[in-house]
Amino acid sequence: MRYQSIFRPDLLQGQVIIVTGGGSGIGRAIAHEVASLGAHVVLAGRQLAKLESTRQEIAAASHSVSMF
Repeated sequence: MRYQSIFRPDLLQGQVIIVTGGGSGIGRAIAHEVASLGAHVVLAGRQLAKLESTRQEIAAASHSVSMF
């Protein structure tokens, strides 16, 4: 699914954003949003499988992402 933000694509360029609960729900949506705006996203949460799935989605879109 392609999502288009109302914000300019480079708004968060050079920023590091930590997203808690990034594996599902609102946290996942926020992670995708800030990654599409140029930020490096660091995913945090309790369920590693969900975090890994979100990490792969963001990386597949050629955005910078890691998790801990």
